[in-house]
Amino acid sequence: MSTRHHGIGDSRLMGPVSGLLWLTAGIAAAVCQLLPGMPGGHPRVAWALIALVVVYGAACVRCWIPWERYTIHHHAAAVTLFQPLIALALWVSGGADSYLGPILVLPTLYVAYFFPPRLAWPLAVVEIATYFTPVLYSDDVQRHMLLGRTVMYAAAYGGLVATIQYLKGHLVAAEQRQRRMAHEDPLTRLPNRRAFDLALDDAIAGDRPFSLLLVDVDRFKGINDTFGHTIGDQVLRDIATRTRTSIRSSDTLARIGGDELAVVAPGASGDGASRLAIALHDAVAGLHPVPGAPPVTLTISCASYPHDGADRDALLRAADHRLHAVKDARGPLAAPLAPGVAALHLA
Repeated sequence: MSTRHHGIGDSRLMGPVSGLLWLTAGIAAAVCQLLPGMPGGHPRVAWALIALVVVYGAACVRCWIPWERYTIHHHAAAVTLFQPLIALALWVSGGADSYLGPILVLPTLYVAYFFPPRLAWPLAVVEIATYFTPVLYSDDVQRHMLLGRTVMYAAAYGGLVATIQYLKGHLVAAEQRQRRMAHEDPLTRLPNRRAFDLALDDAIAGDRPFSLLLVDVDRFKGINDTFGHTIGDQVLRDIATRTRTSIRSSDTLARIGGDELAVVAPGASGDGASRLAIALHDAVAGLHPVPGAPPVTLTISCASYPHDGADRDALLRAADHRLHAVKDARGPLAAPLAPGVAALHLA
């Protein structure tokens, strides 16, 4: 069984894990059925249930049932719908004396790990109620024992859910921190080169037109040499703060080098890429390293998929060649650009 959840990769794990748990329960029940003196007077029904569970578990493990396509609410409904099957299994294996009691820890662990609290606790109530169903056909002595067992089962269930939810919350938070550190530039808080590469690969894999923009901070070495690296770092942070508001939510603006930024802009080409480049330049208009210093300007080039290249290397080469062509044409001693003018090469 599978669905989307806040833990990374859970949607792919839920089906196989569910299948393994069902297989474990089915095989253990088969072994118990063969032991002498086991309670239960409905062997044909018991073996039919065992066969069903084993086949279903194998189907989940082999991913023949595509649970990963369904939402968490679909899976919660499936867990609920399986409860009559579990209640029937308790009945055919001895009711209040059923040997299946200990194996019910498996769905407890499964629900506690894969489901968020808003669903895990209601499902806990449902499964505890299922455990208590033999009270419907037990005698007074068995009811008394079953009540005590149910209270202990409920306490164990609640403790497991609370503990696993607490521990998983910390694991998910740690995973998110690690992911952010792996894909975020620590200076500018923009996506880093790794995140840019992933975004570019995803855009190419989508096989739809998009634009790649390379952004170079003009005379950045001079800023560092004249005012120091502390001012240079602040300039980069200010550029990141200003330019990130100029892109769309679908775009990826990343720092890919010392003073180099890049944008992957899905669906943007031609005029759209030109407007985006001008917006990036305008975003830094009026930014000065220190009062009285020349303003910060950007040189921006663009390459479009698939016109300028059908793979990442071709696109990067095209954009890089155009970037250097613009900078070479201007020359190293060219005056700073006037406000509102972008140094662009889009064709």
